[in-house]
Amino acid sequence: MLVAVAVVPQTPLLVPEIAAGAAEELEGLRAAALDAVRSVAERAARVVVVAPGPAEVSYAEVAADFGPFGYEGAAALDTGSAGARPSSTSSVRPGSALPLGAWLLEAAGVTLPRTFRETTGTVIELDGQPTALLVLADGTAKRSPSAPGHVDVRALAFDAMISTALAAADLDALGSLDAGRAAELWASGVPALRALAVTARADGASGWQARLRYDAAPYGVGYWVATWSR
Repeated sequence: MLVAVAVVPQTPLLVPEIAAGAAEELEGLRAAALDAVRSVAERAARVVVVAPGPAEVSYAEVAADFGPFGYEGAAALDTGSAGARPSSTSSVRPGSALPLGAWLLEAAGVTLPRTFRETTGTVIELDGQPTALLVLADGTAKRSPSAPGHVDVRALAFDAMISTALAAADLDALGSLDAGRAAELWASGVPALRALAVTARADGASGWQARLRYDAAPYGVGYWVATWSR
């Protein structure tokens, strides 16, 4: 049973040691993300971390190991959480956002049982326990000349559509996001957002109270922090 949702960026720059010189600049985003994770975990008995991926793959455990991002020292980052539970990530594909989900849970002090899922946008199976989804999703990466994909005039409108949907818990809008347009705009988080929509609909979840906590594009990439609760 789905009772709460947190949507946060999938960027490893949320980790201060990885962000390095940009850590202070991103402090507001990081604080909003951690607060969102804490708030939805308070309502749940378990957490499912959802990230975009090339296939439907589930993991029982994922550690906050950021070696695939080129930061070899991040495997044992001190999150300040007594509940930290490092484990092997040898089966997680390089570049997966799932280690960030593990880091966010530990940094937020969340000790609930959790599972991890990479998705192309399909339904996430839930059990009868009150469950929170932690959805890792970036928007377009073409919002400014300094963006990874430079500038595309369509990017701002595409991201605005997503931010409006997140602020209103609009399952129809999220579920109908154009995967082809997302690929053109480098909106890598769209599969996870589509999975959120179809999972909430399949679960019969309705009556959401939605809050958009952050909406900006540092470095030309669309980032949101949003929470939904029933």
